[in-house]
Amino acid sequence: MREPKGIIHAHLFGILRYTAKLAAVVAFAAIMLLCTSFPAAARAEQITQTVSLANARKNQSGPGYFWDNINDTLTLNGLNIDTGDDYGLKLPDNATVVLVGNNRITAAKVALLTTGTTIFKGSGTLTLTAGETGIVLADPTNLGKVSFLSGSYKINATGDGIYSDKVRLYIAGGDFEINCGGYAIRSLQAEINDASVTANGAVYSSEPMVINNAALELTAASGDALQTDKELRISNVKMTAGADAGSASEVTDGVYTGGAYVKTEPTFVRVSYSTLFGGEVPAWVDYVVFAAAATGLAAVIAVPLIMHRRRYHKRLENLKKTG
Repeated sequence: MREPKGIIHAHLFGILRYTAKLAAVVAFAAIMLLCTSFPAAARAEQITQTVSLANARKNQSGPGYFWDNINDTLTLNGLNIDTGDDYGLKLPDNATVVLVGNNRITAAKVALLTTGTTIFKGSGTLTLTAGETGIVLADPTNLGKVSFLSGSYKINATGDGIYSDKVRLYIAGGDFEINCGGYAIRSLQAEINDASVTANGAVYSSEPMVINNAALELTAASGDALQTDKELRISNVKMTAGADAGSASEVTDGVYTGGAYVKTEPTFVRVSYSTLFGGEVPAWVDYVVFAAAATGLAAVIAVPLIMHRRRYHKRLENLKKTG
């Protein structure tokens, strides 16, 4: 009669030992993640001169940044440039910038210079402080395009926040806070879609300007908050405009006739559809199906274990009776 109990105790001990080992591994991994990931960004050194990648031909790295030359990708993680040089960071053509963590660039004239087509994305933040212009979008041709897809940006500049004479600017996501002494944005073409922009300067576009499903709050020091030499295209927003926030009134029929203050609220609600069934089936159906599948899988695994345990205990009871 002692042997079955010994078997049970050994079995339980084995389970507990395995569980303890697994918990220790998970705890160790979590501690290592906390110790290595977050402090790394906080410990990044301050860079006191221009970081120029405009002519990069190989991988390049420094405190808070890594340039992957094969993929033309710059990852910023805890970057801290504070320099008396004219420029803080210079980017090459066809670069992709990925924001991770909090990043800061301060320079005497221009905090950030792009030299062609550039994409900004990521979940981090980028704070720019400049004696003249926050971001200059440069390209010797009219082919350059700079796109902001995600991330949070804070620009402090005595001149323009973002300036471009030949590059087209597409803000297709992200949050922007611009404190400037000139234009918040002055570009060949400016399109703002699905983004948030708060600024104390006007937005100017020499080509048609597009405002679509965006959250704007602009206060121009003089003139109108939205300025374009061509057509102003407004869609999927509720807009109010006026001389200031106190006197602003709703813009009807999407026709903006001027005003130093403009505020818009997105009105377009995106609906996700099922990847399993397609058509007009809503995306939440996929979650129900996945949950049901997970429950079924758990049952397939758990039921045999329960039945096995019951049979084992039944055999044990029989041994006790016959003993």
